[in-house]
Amino acid sequence: MTRPASGTTPTRSPHIAVTPGALPRPIVLPTTARRSTRSKLPRMGQLAVDTADRGRIIDLHRDANLCPRLPHGRAGGRYRCLACGHRLILQWPSTPASCFTPRFRHDTATVGTDHCPAPAQHQADVQADLTTMLALRETLLSVLPQASLSLHIDPELAGQRWQMPPALIVRRGEKVTVLERPRRLLTPAAVTRRLAATRTQHGLKAAHWWVFDRDDPLHCDTAGTVNVQPYDKTITHTKVRPTPAQRQLAAAGATVCWLTDDTLLLPYGSHQRTYTPQPGEDWSGDMASWQRDWTISHPHPADGATWWGLIPQPLLALGKRPDFRPAAAHATMSALARAEHGRERHRRRRAREHAQQNTHTTPTQLPLPAHSTKTHANGPTTAAGEPTDAPRTPTPTPAAPSPSAGPITPPSPLTPSPSQQAPTNRDRPRRFTWRSLLPRRWHR
Repeated sequence: MTRPASGTTPTRSPHIAVTPGALPRPIVLPTTARRSTRSKLPRMGQLAVDTADRGRIIDLHRDANLCPRLPHGRAGGRYRCLACGHRLILQWPSTPASCFTPRFRHDTATVGTDHCPAPAQHQADVQADLTTMLALRETLLSVLPQASLSLHIDPELAGQRWQMPPALIVRRGEKVTVLERPRRLLTPAAVTRRLAATRTQHGLKAAHWWVFDRDDPLHCDTAGTVNVQPYDKTITHTKVRPTPAQRQLAAAGATVCWLTDDTLLLPYGSHQRTYTPQPGEDWSGDMASWQRDWTISHPHPADGATWWGLIPQPLLALGKRPDFRPAAAHATMSALARAEHGRERHRRRRAREHAQQNTHTTPTQLPLPAHSTKTHANGPTTAAGEPTDAPRTPTPTPAAPSPSAGPITPPSPLTPSPSQQAPTNRDRPRRFTWRSLLPRRWHR
């Protein structure tokens, strides 16, 4: 063992023990504890379709009060998996003091295993659809605390790849409202099937709402903004171009709206029009642009609307009425209709005033002077140039001169009156010459 040279002291780290003749170990940096982020998607083991309750979707995590009333075990094949459609078994804790969490398990021969045969992508789509509907349900639970909300799906669709998520059923007394929230592009066939199924299951009196996401480009094609004055105050509304499926829903009487945060956007239709001229109106000149206007259709936009305007309404306002009717938005639509009638009356009044102004400024023909010597072909004329009905007076023919008469003296020429005499040189204006500026002695 060699000693260090005199005058030198080996540097030691308080955390690393240095062994003579050996390399120091590398410093191990402390690792920060990572928080495990729980997935927002619901677990498939907590969800099932209850075929005995009209296809109600059971959520063991959120329906804690419903779980004790459900039969345990196989229950005669009552529970079905949403992803694969196979039968499920409801496992329940044996004792109340047990820490076992209730869950659904596939009815397989192998004990202790739970494997869903559905593809992973299909399971992810089912979880995403359920997450969207469950989030809407939690939002409405805070708005409608006295209402009963549940997710329903056709039991025959369990295990299939559906085009639309399950519907959210809202019951408030005798009022039933069915809420849809599509995530994929709708087809006319899918819309027709869902409308027919809703009428068959809940009747014609049930309100059918289709709630789209405001930030989804598949279902919200913005077309700028429009300034309106429903209450003598300028308000800016967003304009959208409706899709064929949304036009189909509005024509069927369903309520179409968009959701952004805690605000609903309800549409009204806008149709371009041109005022038909009425007697006494003049739409020419500056009034041509005033002749073009738009008319509103509400509460459901009529077919053929050029664009839809969106009226915002807080989601909390729906809890004030049991029939889930957006009264505030409908009142704004009625105010827009009244403003439209007032706008038409104002523009037609301007068109009549414009016609009166043009009538007063039109030049009229001046009458001819009374001493005009121009005569009509059929007789004398009046001061206005129209022929009169007075009889003609025959002009006497001069008699021939006799031979015994003296020489004929020619008539003297008529002397023109002073007013008819030709102007003299004095009356004529003098022509300017440079010579006129010189003195008279130079005029030689």
